[in-house]
Amino acid sequence: MQQRFSESNGADTMLQVSRALALKTRQRDAVFRDVAGMQRHRQARLAIGFAISNVFWIETGDLLRGTRGVKDVSSARQVAMYLAHVCCGMSLTEVGAMFGRDRTTVAHGCLRVEFRRDDPNFDRAMTS
Repeated sequence: MQQRFSESNGADTMLQVSRALALKTRQRDAVFRDVAGMQRHRQARLAIGFAISNVFWIETGDLLRGTRGVKDVSSARQVAMYLAHVCCGMSLTEVGAMFGRDRTTVAHGCLRVEFRRDDPNFDRAMTS
């Protein structure tokens, strides 16, 4: 009888250790996914910022500032958000977090850029 009791405790202990290891593995994987996502955001932000600053002659830092009312900067920021969403495949929420904006602001900016793509000159600048 004593032997069965200790085997049962050993199995319970192994089950607890196994669950603890599985939980740690899931937590570690989540952290790695978050780090990979942050690196992807950083790379996308740098690439898009460089492209936008060259095409629109806007400082990269201006795209991330909370300025309102400066038409050149807001138009360039909308194009940058559009590129991040369409070309990089980021969700509106991810793009909003990258630019310090709400997802609805990103959706509005993407819609504005889509309407502006009807202009051949603007569309040419977007595709180059």
